[in-house]
Amino acid sequence: MKILIPVDGSDQANAALDFVASRSTLIGQAPQVHLLNVQPTLSVRVRRAVGSEEAKAFQRAQADEVLLPAVARLKRAGVPAKASCVLGNRPDAIGAVAVRGHADLIVMGSRGHSGLKGLLFGSMTNAVLAGCTKPLLIVRSAKAPRRDALAVGVAVDGSRYGQAAVRWAIEHRDLFGAEPRIELIHVIDSPPSTLPGFERLALRAPSDPALAEDDHALAPLFAKVMAGALKRFAKAGMKVTLVRLLDAGAGGGAGVGDAIAAHARKRQLDLLVMGSHGQGAFKSLVLGSVAMRVASRCDKPLLLVREPQRGSRF
Repeated sequence: MKILIPVDGSDQANAALDFVASRSTLIGQAPQVHLLNVQPTLSVRVRRAVGSEEAKAFQRAQADEVLLPAVARLKRAGVPAKASCVLGNRPDAIGAVAVRGHADLIVMGSRGHSGLKGLLFGSMTNAVLAGCTKPLLIVRSAKAPRRDALAVGVAVDGSRYGQAAVRWAIEHRDLFGAEPRIELIHVIDSPPSTLPGFERLALRAPSDPALAEDDHALAPLFAKVMAGALKRFAKAGMKVTLVRLLDAGAGGGAGVGDAIAAHARKRQLDLLVMGSHGQGAFKSLVLGSVAMRVASRCDKPLLLVREPQRGSRF
């Protein structure tokens, strides 16, 4: 697997490094890890004032202060990594390097802002997600997983985005450890009142979104959504547990996101995998993106799998 980790010396970047360093099974497969530091492009006035060569030397020194400790941090965990520095706008540079290097995954740390706060403070994670279609793993906590085999939730909704997430999880299973516990999650969003038995389902307390075994009214809908993903996992020889949820009463993307986040906390999942439309921070806020809702309600590492859209740069 080819992994790109943008580093800037922050605690969040170090959390991303530590997450990758904790993946024993993945490390055994000799992943190609690339550490990237992005330095801002200096203005013509500054370059003229200090001299072009002096400016370059200063920026190389700044980059080395970040890259050398990061390389050493991974080396202690047995992970060899190459490092490089580029100039430019950070989100654009990260996306360009990821595409040019055919990265399978970008790993970034995040303070875990909500969609609104990320918008107001110019979240780097939101900017990379909005501008790049490469899969992005957002590490939300400074604590790396203690075990190699992870408890992983893979959210599916029947869309091509969910299908892309399933394909990626199967193809890159080493990230999750030798024997991960994988839960395939689907949330029914506002089921129609015309369905038989809906009145009984609607009376369920919003705090308990899980479907009981005797809830058969929505079984055909779940089966239809799960069928493709189940077939793919079975073909890959991977065991999964089916998780059927109802939204928590908020309705729309908010209800779905709340149900997934609540389940991840209750089951103590180590990682969530989701397909994402990859809208920017403002558009996600307006549209109620499920992925952004989950991100604002849950501090679990979140792996967002993208598919290129028309007009996307990367």
